Amino acid sequence: MTLEQLKYLQAIVQHGSFRAAAESVFRSQSSLSISIKKLEQELGFDIFTRDNYRPKLTANGSAIYQKTMHLLEKSDELKGLAAHLATGCEAEISLAISAILPIEPIIQVLNGIDKDYPESRMRIMVETLSGTMERLLDDDADIVLTDSLEPNNNLETKLITQVTFVSVVPSASKWKKYASTLTERDLEHETLIVVRDTSYHSTRISKGILEGAPQWVVNDLATKRRILCSGKGWGRMPLHIIADDIEQGKLTVLTSPDFQSFNTPIFLVRKKNRPFGNVGNALWQALQGITW
Repeated sequence: MTLEQLKYLQAIVQHGSFRAAAESVFRSQSSLSISIKKLEQELGFDIFTRDNYRPKLTANGSAIYQKTMHLLEKSDELKGLAAHLATGCEAEISLAISAILPIEPIIQVLNGIDKDYPESRMRIMVETLSGTMERLLDDDADIVLTDSLEPNNNLETKLITQVTFVSVVPSASKWKKYASTLTERDLEHETLIVVRDTSYHSTRISKGILEGAPQWVVNDLATKRRILCSGKGWGRMPLHIIADDIEQGKLTVLTSPDFQSFNTPIFLVRKKNRPFGNVGNALWQALQGITW
């Protein structure tokens, strides 16, 4: 069984006759008929009935034809991928993103890359703290957007934006009325909601931790936000994630000297010695052009 025979089978069904099919594939009718006959002999049954004016698929032939269409579609995909790779484009690009970033501008960039390079697959990981850099250093990610950059001469880095953090308490809590005067000591017995570092073997980073305070440790910022909005504990959050909750009166920002807002820089990072093709370079440039 060959792809050529399967293409002949497809042509016969689509054009309704051996003659028209032969013309469509630029072969003589006799050579096409011989090829299909050899295929039937190999399979051990007739693909077409030849009692009628036009060839008609047998029951077995119909089953073979359905698989034929699938195989030919996969063959075209394989050829497209090969042509894509031959132009210097990667089959897959992996991007690790800090969980504190707004995702919408990044999705816009990825949509543009997908439009220009539809054959390349995108793998996206959302990580917390040192998890982003661990993905890069372990070669699990090609490019990262991180808030946990440490000096490394083997890395190419670009400062691209910053994320504002604020400390908040649930507006339903007793602490709301003291938002402008609270000290860290006031909250030392209040439950601090913390998002865990998603690294596995790197030194884990802790940010915004009040030493000695009771803690609830959660997997992601979405869970932390829901706990805070439910009325439990306190914590530091990216302002853009909870802006609506503040406006709707669910959370109250602490503005006292011990709980001032602060900005965390975000870096675009890749390895200097890691070769990039067209897709990786296009993504690297596009991420630098985001208007946050």
